[in-house]
Formats: sequence, C-alpha cells, structure tokens
Amino acid sequence: MDQTVENFYDAKQQKIILWTAKIICIIPIVLYLVFLVLTASLKATILSKLLHINNDENLQNMRLFLICFCSFGLIFAILYAVSCWICKYDEYLNYKMQFILLSIFSLNILNLVLNITIYSQELKPQDTIFKNKNKQKKFWQLFGIRKWHTFDYVIIALFVGITLALNYIESYILPQLPNGGGVALKYIPLIILAFIHSSLAGWICGAVSSLLAILFIQSGFIISPWSFILDYFLPMTTPCLAGWMRFKVTNDKKYITYINYLIMCITIMLIIYFWQILSAVAVWNVLYPYAIWKGYSGWLYAFVYNFIHVFLFTYPLIQIVVPIALRGLAPVYINRFQQHYGY
Repeated sequence: MDQTVENFYDAKQQKIILWTAKIICIIPIVLYLVFLVLTASLKATILSKLLHINNDENLQNMRLFLICFCSFGLIFAILYAVSCWICKYDEYLNYKMQFILLSIFSLNILNLVLNITIYSQELKPQDTIFKNKNKQKKFWQLFGIRKWHTFDYVIIALFVGITLALNYIESYILPQLPNGGGVALKYIPLIILAFIHSSLAGWICGAVSSLLAILFIQSGFIISPWSFILDYFLPMTTPCLAGWMRFKVTNDKKYITYINYLIMCITIMLIIYFWQILSAVAVWNVLYPYAIWKGYSGWLYAFVYNFIHVFLFTYPLIQIVVPIALRGLAPVYINRFQQHYGY
C-alpha cells in the first residue's frame, strides 16, 4: 500500500514538473515574437535613436542582423517547445543534453535552470562517468583512444583530400564577401569523419587540412600566426565535437533524430562563429580599422559581418547536407563501433 502511494506521488510530481516546463517554454516564444515585430515595424528614426546609429545603410544592416537574430532564437524556442510538449517524462530525462542545449540556443534561461535542477536531482551517483566504468569506456572510445588499424589512417587521409578539394573550391571558384568569408564547404567532411570515426580522427584531419590549406589560401588572408589559428586552425578542428555529440544515434526518421543533427550542426557553427569574431576583433580590426563600417564598433562589426558569413551562407548548407549524409552513415557507426567495441 505504501509503495502504491509513493508511486502515485512520484507520477503526480513528474506530471507537475513536465507541465511546468511546458508552460515556461512559451515565454521565450512570446518575447521573440514581440521583439521581431518591433524590430521589423519600428520607424527608422525611432530605431536610430534607440541604437545610436545615424548612417542609414548601417541602420538597415543592424535591423537585418536583429531580425535574423530574433528569427534564429524564435526557431530554437519553438523547437524546444515542440520537443517538450510531445515528450513523456522518461524521454525528458533520457534526452537531457538535447533539452539543455536547445534552452541555451534559444536563451531560455528559465527552462535551463529548471532542467539543470531536475536532472541533478534525478542523476544517480552510480550513473556518472566517474563511477560507471562502461561510460568511462564509451567516453574514451568516442574520443578515439583505442587500437587503430590501417583503415583508420586511410580514411583520415581520404577525408583530408576531400577537405582540401572543397577548400580550394570555396577559395577560388565560389564568390567571396568583400573582406573574406563566404560559403565554407570544408566543414562538411570534417563533421562527417568525426561522427563516423571519432573526435580524435576529426581533430587530426582538421589540423592536417588547415596546415596543408596554406598552399591554397589566397594571399592576404593570413597576416599573422594568430589570424591562421583563429581563422583556420581552430575552426577546422572544431568539427571534431561531432564525435561526442552522437547522442542516441540511429538512422530512423524520428523527430528527436533530426533534432540531434540540428543541435550538432548549430553547436559546431556557433563555436566557429566565436573563433572568427575573436579573429576579427583581435587581428583584423586592429590592423585594418578603416575596413570597419562607419558607425559600428569593432565588436559590433565583427558580430554582424561574421554572422552573415557563418549563419546566412554556411550554416544552411551544412544543416541540409550533414543530416542526409549522417543518416546514411549511421549504420556504419553502429555496426563498426557499437557492435565491434561492445557499447
């Protein structure tokens, strides 16, 4: 009888927690909609006073940036809300990393705090990586610490070649923005390799490719060791994170599978965006201050310019191509690593 009552209260408590999360996730959607409507509809004179921008061209660029920013935030807030409303409590716990990352991407602070609180309460000490030997083994295998064979080195060399070929195409064939940047194709094979092999393989491929890419990079795009590190080396090794972000990888067509791929791509692109902002502020804006748009600070120019390059040109292509490739290659990962290594 006591056990029945305890289970009843557990079920009731779980229902309250889930409904709290569902209600809270509506708040950022409303806020993003309000900001989006205001940004798009405010008169130029009012917006100019609010943003302290007098140049009409710069004001329109800033309006476009704010509209894109609010649109991206709204999309992730809606994805979080849909995921939350269709899931059950067990799924809410099983996909904890997805919910945490979606709440971060949508700047949903309330749900982020709620998620961390609930997950920390539900987490058992024996399930942590420090106590669970199976999880420790899986962690190191995802990183790539295992016995490698000839196949492993050959596939890295193959993907280095593909990455260099795509880097040449984007540098000399595809159109470029006035101050550098455009559609970055080179990240696609790096993400795929890290996914089907390991993070270490993805990092090695990115590091080698960035060093060899010096042969193809147009003159003037590398002006110091820091510009190479922040514009090429770190961005090209960042896709190795895909090896750790497989979550529950399958080749099915479930909603949560596509969410996993979306989270993987947007996380990698956000970190690349961060590196390139640092490069713009620390290197390019210092050496070429006249290239900054009039009325913009160095930081604001870096945010807007790299947002155009990363999220308007590169990210949509990666978000389309990578999930298609990974869904087809998921059986390769499952058969070679999950079955062969026993996890």
